[in-house]
Amino acid sequence: MPVIEIQHVVSCSSADKNNPAENLLKADGARKWKCASPGEKSISCVLQFSKSSQIHSIDIGNEGSAFVEVLVGKATAASDQDFEVLLVASAFMSPLESRNGTNKNAVRMFGPEKLNTVTASQKWDRVKIVCTQPFSKLFQYGLSFIKFHSPPETDNGETQVKKFGAFAVKDDEDDAADDIRVGSMFANRLHKDVSPAPKPT
Repeated sequence: MPVIEIQHVVSCSSADKNNPAENLLKADGARKWKCASPGEKSISCVLQFSKSSQIHSIDIGNEGSAFVEVLVGKATAASDQDFEVLLVASAFMSPLESRNGTNKNAVRMFGPEKLNTVTASQKWDRVKIVCTQPFSKLFQYGLSFIKFHSPPETDNGETQVKKFGAFAVKDDEDDAADDIRVGSMFANRLHKDVSPAPKPT
């Protein structure tokens, strides 16, 4: 699925000078976005897409956040608060993991079934990411990376073929068409076999 290009950071509520939100523009995840200091309960940043896009799925690499929420909006909105929830606050670390500082870098992939259906069906050019860590005040937190994917491209008019290993499975419509063709051939052959023999002259 095509990756949606992030153009720039519109705003950020908190960022460490060595780990700014601009690091989220790099898809490799080598650099992270972290809050300025430990103990902040919530941080957020707003990212601008290169163009208005429909979001089909989201990949998120964590960096110590207990919960991550994703909202969407438009640059033309009358207010900076006009955002709609695309992905509800999703758990990345349990309270115990947060207190112990373990499992900080979990990666989760959210498909269309995890996103708000109505919101995901529309096009947006801004996303707001909200990270929270209410269980620990011992470390800075944020994200390692985030990727947004647009719907997969399909070629119109071509037969849709699903592959499982070395096998290819055609759609039900193709199977039905084949059944009709085979049935017609069988009916024609049966008709020939039962046709009466010509009378002697």
